[in-house]
Amino acid sequence: MEDFAVLLREAEQKIKIADHLLSTTYPAVKEPKLLFSVIENIFRALDLTIVAVLTYEKHFKSLPEFGQTFEGCIEVFRRKIMPKYEVDREFLDFTLHIKELLDEHKRTATTFSKKQTFVIADEQFNIKTLTESEVKKDLIKARQLMEKVAAITKRLDH
Repeated sequence: MEDFAVLLREAEQKIKIADHLLSTTYPAVKEPKLLFSVIENIFRALDLTIVAVLTYEKHFKSLPEFGQTFEGCIEVFRRKIMPKYEVDREFLDFTLHIKELLDEHKRTATTFSKKQTFVIADEQFNIKTLTESEVKKDLIKARQLMEKVAAITKRLDH
């Protein structure tokens, strides 16, 4: 099996984990910190999807070596893949939004749960929140966008 197919299977597994956390585990325990775990799995799935498409292109020698950092992969994806396959800018913007949530969490001084909401507050008390409904929307959007981008690996125009 090709490396890109393995990466896409891993991405789908991350989405399944996110879905299970949100639809089964979260309703049972009502712990808002789980919402952040869902976001982490969504991001990992998006990242794996990007790397899978880059690996697919590299397999057909349409792409030179690319860096293994998220930033390096995003840049190559933006410059080479998006124009070639007319990938909607929404995929990139959404991926960067999810990444920003993760980065914000890493930089923050405070996180806490309040009324079924996961709250991230920085040193100046700028607040970002995660609610169940927002995370559900993000999961649905991630799944839809991933399917569109993953379809690139099923094309036969190489």
